Amino acid sequence: MSESCKDNENPLDIDGSNFNSEMYLECLLKCATLRQVMDKEAEVVTQSQFLQSEMQTLVYENYNKFISATETVRKMRSDFQIMQEEMNKLSENINNITEFSSKISDNLKESGNNVNRLCSTRQLLDKLQFVFLLPTQLNKAIEENRYVDAVHDYTHAQRVLQKYGNQPSFQSIQTECSEIICDLKKTLRERLLTPDTSASELAESVGLLRQLQETDSSLQDIFLTCAENRLEQHLKNLCGIIENVDILEWVEKCNNTLLADLGIVISCYHDIFQDSENANLPEFADKITTQVFHLFEEVVKKPENIGTEILIRGLDKFFRKLQAMSEIISSDTVSNKAQDVVIQCIDHKATMQYQLIQTQFKENLMRVRQSLASKGSETVDLKDILNSLQIHLMQKVQASLLDLMAFLQNKLSFGLKPWCGKAVADACWTVISETLKNLSDMVKDMASMQTSNNIPFELLLILAKLCLEIQENGVTTLHSHLLKLLEESAPGLTVKDKDTNSVMVHLSTAAQAALDSEVVFIGQMAAQMLRVSVLARDWLRAPEPRGPRAVCRRVVETLASADTAASQLFPTSIKPSSDSSRRTIWSRAPSSFSPINRIFSERIEVFSPAGADRAALSNGALKVALKALVECVRLRTFSRHGLQQLQVDVHFLQQRLSCMGNDERLLNALLEDALASAQLRCVDPQLMEPSIVDIICERG
Repeated sequence: MSESCKDNENPLDIDGSNFNSEMYLECLLKCATLRQVMDKEAEVVTQSQFLQSEMQTLVYENYNKFISATETVRKMRSDFQIMQEEMNKLSENINNITEFSSKISDNLKESGNNVNRLCSTRQLLDKLQFVFLLPTQLNKAIEENRYVDAVHDYTHAQRVLQKYGNQPSFQSIQTECSEIICDLKKTLRERLLTPDTSASELAESVGLLRQLQETDSSLQDIFLTCAENRLEQHLKNLCGIIENVDILEWVEKCNNTLLADLGIVISCYHDIFQDSENANLPEFADKITTQVFHLFEEVVKKPENIGTEILIRGLDKFFRKLQAMSEIISSDTVSNKAQDVVIQCIDHKATMQYQLIQTQFKENLMRVRQSLASKGSETVDLKDILNSLQIHLMQKVQASLLDLMAFLQNKLSFGLKPWCGKAVADACWTVISETLKNLSDMVKDMASMQTSNNIPFELLLILAKLCLEIQENGVTTLHSHLLKLLEESAPGLTVKDKDTNSVMVHLSTAAQAALDSEVVFIGQMAAQMLRVSVLARDWLRAPEPRGPRAVCRRVVETLASADTAASQLFPTSIKPSSDSSRRTIWSRAPSSFSPINRIFSERIEVFSPAGADRAALSNGALKVALKALVECVRLRTFSRHGLQQLQVDVHFLQQRLSCMGNDERLLNALLEDALASAQLRCVDPQLMEPSIVDIICERG
């Protein structure tokens, strides 16, 4: 702004208001060459000519406009003069008309009075004629089912009949009309009781009876009873088509028939009995809508209506209609029931979701079980099976949660309601918790029926690891995923924290049951082999040992296969000792096997809970198997060769089992107990030298 002001005040600015020609010319002559001065002169001359031409054009245009305005004013002046003359003539004509009208009115005043008397007489004759013809007109209107016209004519003549009904000429007419109206009332009542009567005809009949002086209380009962009969017919029709149509067609049929008629009945009730109390209407509407809700629940439970999209579309149409009905009834009962219907649909969808997940997981588990049972001697990657089961389960649960978020769409009539958001949040957590609890129960059932159903022990290890993995990470992941989906679908929704601890406890208990069952199964399988081999042999007639018995190799193979499977899924917490640190059982003095020393030895818990690591699982099975060996040895009597054969077997078991990472203290204690028990029950307790035992085991 300041720069523009300075330019205007510059005396050298040729376009400014303070331009000084002498200073400009003097400055130009000083600063410019001759050529520049001549060019500037030509430029100034050109601009002057252009400006002069524009000024002339503007002058001509303004002059033409002035001439046109002058002509217009002159023409208007002449036109106004003509109009003024016409207005004067019109005023004179109006005055003349007024005078003539006054004269005519004065002349026709007496004739007008006569005409008025004749018209009133004519009207009276028409009324008398209408009254005399009323019975005939009433009968004709009733025969033609024009009940509205009949009631209108009767009410129109009723005052005359009541006023002059005592006179002989009107008494017969009144009696005949009363009989006709009495028959009309019966006809209207029969019409009300007809099931085929529409809602509009029902309202029309009640309105006509009310005009015929029927009491409101009786009419209300009749109206609602007849409406209920008609609506029950709609209910029967809707019940009959449940098996033949999907939810969209059923809702469309329900909205257009039953709910539409119910809305008409309620509106007509309000219009007819607007001055009366509506005590029976809420109870009537509640009874009808309750039956509708029961039918809708049956429709939702049909297998073909389980799809989320078709379920939501049908539910949205149904909810919108119910909301409109609640506004007509002016009661919160229908609105609350409509909310309950939406919540029940969400819960039903959640139930179907986690039941479907459970079914699919069982199918996957059956395929895994079949593959493990048919693997033979092949090695199976248990870690890969575990990952596939876990990923499938997590993906299915997350897909179910996303599917339930469809109930929170903005376009739905109930999508943005806080109660709907809370119901969806609760349903989603139900899917998570019930799925994981069903998984826990399934694992517990399989663990309890492991022996009878011949379930592969690898499957128990996989399920135990799956429960532990989900307990550590899966529950938290699914809960966080649920909160994220709710924040995206319903921003600002406040959701209470869910109880994840109970789900984790279920998973932990199931994992422990599976681990315990696997340990007992492997241990009992090895124990059974040892038990049969000890009890079925005559140890008093045993030959000189030539090597370890075959049963020892089978026991080692059984325990080794279980240890290999456990090593794929569970970490190792105890490192095996080196060969140099091992100590053979018979390196001790024979006195160490005495019963006194065993009394003060550490007690071994055979069936203690199994830990979730490789060493604990191997040690658990080992305790069951070797404890059975000890107990069976105590039931037999040994010769010297029988004792030495058991010595070779024990040494072989110590060598092979100590390589699996088992607890050597536990292993040595049980084997020592077995050998000591045999030595105490031997008729000639002489053990072989350790070097000889090593040679026999290596040769065998």
